[in-house]
Amino acid sequence: MMNIERRNGADKPVIRKALVELDGKPFKFFEANRDKWAVETCFTYPGAIQYYGPSSVCDITTRTLALEKG
Repeated sequence: MMNIERRNGADKPVIRKALVELDGKPFKFFEANRDKWAVETCFTYPGAIQYYGPSSVCDITTRTLALEKG
């Protein structure tokens, strides 16, 4: 998330701008499903954050990260 940018002649740590990558997998997934999602109730409720228990519950990654990785 952090970038080093030169500002006023000095290098400063700044938070990188988070622009939507229109050719990225997460947006393509959204684009393919948005018409359906506009009329249907489609969501995932993850429940409470799990800090202990089976890895199938505790180690689940977000949908966005899974799409970016795969």
